Amino acid sequence: MSSVSKINQLPDELLALILATGLRDLSSDAHQPLLALICSVCRHWRDVAIGASELWTTIHISLEQHLPATQTFLERSKGRLIDLYITELYPVILAHKVAEITAPHISRARTLTMTLPDFDIYNVFLTAYRSISATSLSSLSIHVPDALWSSHGHSPLFASTDSLRYLDTEGDFLRDVPSRASLTSLELNKYYPTHADIQNLFDASPCLETLILHRFDRGGGSLDRANEDDGAPITITAPTTLKSLAVSLSRYHTHINSATSCDCVLGSLRSLNLEYLEVVGSSVLNIDIDLKVHFGQLDKLRTLRIQDCTVSSADEEFFLSLKELRRLELVDMSPKDMRHIADPLSSSFSFPRLSSVFLSMTGGYMDGLHWLLQLAERCVAAGCPRFALEVEKGRSGEIFKAIESCIQDGRVCIIESDCGGLIIDEEESDEWPEEEDEDEDRWGDGEEYPFDEWPDDDDRWGDEEGYSSDEWPEWQLEHELEEDGFLF
Repeated sequence: MSSVSKINQLPDELLALILATGLRDLSSDAHQPLLALICSVCRHWRDVAIGASELWTTIHISLEQHLPATQTFLERSKGRLIDLYITELYPVILAHKVAEITAPHISRARTLTMTLPDFDIYNVFLTAYRSISATSLSSLSIHVPDALWSSHGHSPLFASTDSLRYLDTEGDFLRDVPSRASLTSLELNKYYPTHADIQNLFDASPCLETLILHRFDRGGGSLDRANEDDGAPITITAPTTLKSLAVSLSRYHTHINSATSCDCVLGSLRSLNLEYLEVVGSSVLNIDIDLKVHFGQLDKLRTLRIQDCTVSSADEEFFLSLKELRRLELVDMSPKDMRHIADPLSSSFSFPRLSSVFLSMTGGYMDGLHWLLQLAERCVAAGCPRFALEVEKGRSGEIFKAIESCIQDGRVCIIESDCGGLIIDEEESDEWPEEEDEDEDRWGDGEEYPFDEWPDDDDRWGDEEGYSSDEWPEWQLEHELEEDGFLF
C-alpha cells in the first residue's frame, strides 16, 4: 500500500487539518503553488482540499497569471475572513482587474497588504474600496515607495475600519484611515510630525501599545510652544497603554544648538508606562541621540535596545534613572560607547535590577566585552542571582574562551541568543525590490495554476493513488505533469 493510500484512510477532517498545518507558516506567495501541488496528488486529496475552505484564505497577487487562481481562492474560501497581499502590480490596467475581482470580497479581508509602485495604481484601489466598510480588517499595510504622500488627496481608503489593530504605512497616510480607535500597534515610515500631529495621533489611538517610527525626523518649523506668552514647550501625553517604542533616526535628524532641548517631538513625549525602548542610529553617520533630552524619565522601563548610536557622558544621568531596567541590548556599538554605558564616571550604580545584556557586533567583540563583564560582576555583587551575557548564535564558544579567566563569579554565564529588535535592517528598504522571474520560470510563461477539474477520463489517475510513477519513467512523468501546468 502506497503512502498516499495510507494517508487517505484518515478522516477527511484530519487530512484537511494536516494540509492546513503545512500551509500555516508559509509566506503568502507560497500558498498558491503548494495548493496546486496538493490538488495534483490524487482526486481524493483534491476533493478534501476544495472542501476545506480554511485552506484558501491567503491570497497573493503580483502577476496577471495569478488572477484565475485569485478568483478560485475567493470562491473556495466560502465567506471566511481572507488575508490579501497585493504587490508590485503594473500596469494600471492590471490594477483595475485586481480591484474588480477583490472589491466584492474586501469587506471580509482580515489582512490587507499593498506594496504598490505609484499613486496611479493606489488610486485604482482607492476608487474601488472607498465606499466599503472594512469591518473585519484587523491588519493594514500600505506602502508606495519613493512617493510623496503629502501631495496625495488623502481620501479615506475605506468607509470605516473600526476593527483595525495593526497599521503599517507612511506617516502621511494616517489621514487615509477613517478610524484608529482600536489600534494597538502602529508602524510609520518617514514620519515628520509636529507636536500637534503626534498628540493627535495619540488622541485618535487611545489603545496603542506599540509605536514603531522608521526613519523618524523632526517636523518642519521650530519647536512648538504651548502659548506665545510664556513660551512653555508642549507636553505630549502618550496613552497609558503604550508599552513599547522603537525609533530609527533619519540622517537628517539633528537638534538645535542646545544641550537641553531638541526641536523634534521626542523630547516632549511623556510615556509613563513605557517598558521597552529601542533606538537605532546609522551605520554611516555618528548619531548622538542625547537620550536624556529625547526620552526623559522612564521609571518603568525594563528593556533598552541601542543600535548604531553614539553614547557620551552626557547620557549618564539617563542611565542612572533606569532603576527598573532588567535587560540591555547593544547592537553595533563601539567599545567606547559600551564603556559609557557599563562604567559611568559617577560613583552611583547604574541598573540595579539588570540581569541580562545582549551583545551583537559586526566586529570588535573582544574590545567591549570586558566592560560588560565588569557590569555583570557588579550586578551579581549587588544581589542579582544570575546574570546572562547573551551573544549571537555560534559565538558563545569563542567569547567564553576569551574571557573565561576573567569571570570571577559563577553566577555570570554566557549564552547564545537570537534577539531581534522591532526595527529590521533598513539599509535597502527604500529600494523597489528587483523583479524575480522565479514564479514565471516555475509555472511557465502565462500559465495558470491548475485548480480546475481534471477530465474524469484521464487514465493517469487512480482512484486514490494519484499519478502512477510505477507505470512511467521519471522523464515521462515530469512531461505529463508539465502538461497539467506544473514545472518542477
